[in-house]
Amino acid sequence: MSIYQDLSDFELWEIFRAGDKNPLEFLYLRHYDLLLNYGLKFIKDEELVKDAIHDLFVKLYIKQKIDSTISVRAYLLKSLRNLLYDMLNTFHEISIEQIEYEFSIVDAEIENLYKKSDIDVVRSKKLINALAKLNGNQKMILYLRYIKELSYKEIAEILNINEQSSMNLVFRTLKKIRKFMLFF
Repeated sequence: MSIYQDLSDFELWEIFRAGDKNPLEFLYLRHYDLLLNYGLKFIKDEELVKDAIHDLFVKLYIKQKIDSTISVRAYLLKSLRNLLYDMLNTFHEISIEQIEYEFSIVDAEIENLYKKSDIDVVRSKKLINALAKLNGNQKMILYLRYIKELSYKEIAEILNINEQSSMNLVFRTLKKIRKFMLFF
């Protein structure tokens, strides 16, 4: 059993920043699935996303000065997004705004949530249609907040906005979903 296993992300990060490279392995194992799922929302090439995750941790390993962060998870997600953008931009000369964030929900998943009555089935169809009408940023904000359960502060760090703006984006997106559901 390792001394690092029970430490928080923040504690591991601070030990890593102090020069001990061993906590990086625990951060990698702890966040790999999250990073892979997040990267696949931007790029469907799983091998490219895996390569980017490995590149991210190699860069962290060899980096001389590591920045302090409140949320390691947000730092890693933001770094991966930037790395994927750089990789795509190198080959295709696109801007980060052109990368479409894909958030898909299988009809059956929502129908399972609402399988009590015909009214619930209608609600599930409305929700599916409402989600389909959202743009990439709106889908991403919902994914980060409600699927990955990131705080508004973490979302703000990932998207390079302030915390209040991340709260506003979530609120406006939910408002838009409600509006779409009313007119379905």
